[in-house]
Amino acid sequence: MKKKQAQIRIFLLATLVSILGLLIILYAAFCRDGDYNKVDININQTENTTLPQEEPSELVTEPEENSSEVPEEPEEKPTTNWEKYDPDDVLKGENWALALINKKYPLDRNYLPSTASVIESSKVTADVRVAESYRKMYDAAKADGVILTPYSGYCSYQTQKTMYNNKLQSFLAGMSEEEAKAKTETRIEPAGCSENGAGLAVDIVSASTGFASTPEFEWLVRNAHRFGFVLRYPEDKTEITGMIYQPWHWRYVGETAATEMKENNLCLEEYLGAV
Repeated sequence: MKKKQAQIRIFLLATLVSILGLLIILYAAFCRDGDYNKVDININQTENTTLPQEEPSELVTEPEENSSEVPEEPEEKPTTNWEKYDPDDVLKGENWALALINKKYPLDRNYLPSTASVIESSKVTADVRVAESYRKMYDAAKADGVILTPYSGYCSYQTQKTMYNNKLQSFLAGMSEEEAKAKTETRIEPAGCSENGAGLAVDIVSASTGFASTPEFEWLVRNAHRFGFVLRYPEDKTEITGMIYQPWHWRYVGETAATEMKENNLCLEEYLGAV
């Protein structure tokens, strides 16, 4: 009897353990299903969420095809009207140092610049603004052991006329009047046609003969542009300037123009576009 009761208890205990095990398995399965649902929900939420986009570093706006606005064209650089060019007008403005004066563009015979001595105790004068720059150049050259002795500068209308006529007469001895005139005008401009009449140039001399081979000329070639001066009638520009090579004749044009002319091997006519 006792043995049978013990067997029944063991059976009931085993049955209870089995039931408990089954419940545990069902509970575990139910929990896993719940997690999967949660994961699915998170995935769905991620898919339906708009992620912030990185903004471009620079916003580029495309013009509308039917836009009525017309883009502005760059303004063209004004050009000189050489048909109406008057050096007297230029000399009154801010670009006075670039006045082109020659047989085609003469000065008014009554033009009279304000002048000053180019160096102390010298009778050679130039436009007061040119004289100031020449003194600076003279002092700089002197510090380098070079003396830039001025020979002539401003020349009045009457003086220029006398010089021209004297040179013309010297050539008339063996030439026709036409030939003598042509040869004279490659050396001395007629009255009113010389930039010396505006006080813009200085002729420089040396104790040595042949100025082009002197230390003074060599110094000027290297340094004159720093003070606004250029060799007005270069050897390779005679067809453009109409004048013979004059290594002693230095014209003031301002530091900027002088530097650009030197760097690009331009004479004044080329620089101004008057060729």
